[in-house]
Amino acid sequence: MDHDAAHKYIYALPEVTADLLRLVLPDWADRLDFATLEDASSEFFDARHGKRVSDMVWRVHLRGGRLKNGGRPRILALIEFQSEVDRRMARRMREYADLLLGRLVRRGLPQREGGLPWVLPIVVYNGSKPWMALGRSTDLAPLPWAGMERALALMQPQKYALLSAGGSLTSAGRLAEDWPSGNRVAATVRLQRSGPPKALLPRLLAEAARFPGPANASFRQALHAWARALWADRTGKGAGFPSFDELEGAGGTKMTTLLEASWDQWEAEVRERGLERGLEHGRVEQGVRLLARLAALKFGAGAAKRLTVLLEGLPAGEDLERVGDWIMECAAEDELLSRVTAMREAFPKAPAERPVRSGPVS
Repeated sequence: MDHDAAHKYIYALPEVTADLLRLVLPDWADRLDFATLEDASSEFFDARHGKRVSDMVWRVHLRGGRLKNGGRPRILALIEFQSEVDRRMARRMREYADLLLGRLVRRGLPQREGGLPWVLPIVVYNGSKPWMALGRSTDLAPLPWAGMERALALMQPQKYALLSAGGSLTSAGRLAEDWPSGNRVAATVRLQRSGPPKALLPRLLAEAARFPGPANASFRQALHAWARALWADRTGKGAGFPSFDELEGAGGTKMTTLLEASWDQWEAEVRERGLERGLEHGRVEQGVRLLARLAALKFGAGAAKRLTVLLEGLPAGEDLERVGDWIMECAAEDELLSRVTAMREAFPKAPAERPVRSGPVS
């Protein structure tokens, strides 16, 4: 799945970016005039050299204060989308901010307005691994006085706010564990955390129901596109997921039934026609390949590779059948691999020394 493209589609909606700022600045969001929120990304893209200052740049005015030219102060939010952990993230965000401010200086904005706008760097991360990148470009030694550390922290520019679909929101190292139910960004995160493919549609229906009416139709469509991308990513196929029009025109119970039927039909095809036929003829390698395919469609290619390694040398029969059952039962990749690992460790002999069962399996 192209995570950046999917995120840009969602965050192209001003109401989504407004909800992102509400999460990142919970104590100050009421001082932002979201009616002035506008996408300024094109203003800071150098088409001639193909350079950008970030994936997206949004501008929003403050409700109070006046600039030299009579306008209101504003904040520029630099949003960067990440699907992988980058240890240099802090340095990258600082470089983006410096590029942005440098262009404003060359345009003479400080002279006209009496200063540069404040910049808010934000990283939106939706990878599967925990975000381990630091909030600074390098580790800093602890100071003996907390007061001095707080004072010097104001002079350290290598900070950014982090929104992680795999964890909680962090801003300058602080965790916010409660996600507002009516926040659009929180809805996308809950959808990302929905688990196995068959759980996607029920979660989509639940989240879409939080944003009813024509005014929220664009967001529901973006949420549906995000769910469809997640479905394709987790199953390895784009088919089997209802269209947005079907979703809007049918009740939740009907849509859930349609998706579950599609999932059950696919399970039956792989299990009954593929896995059992392979075991019946003693083709262990074919059975392993089918199990790997099943794991890939449910948990991803990485899980399939790890499962294949664990299954090397296993005999045909109930061992592989049990693994097939576990793939259906387990909600997470780690749970499946843990069960298979425990099964392997239970065998007293090395795989090469164990007899390989042949013939039909009862």
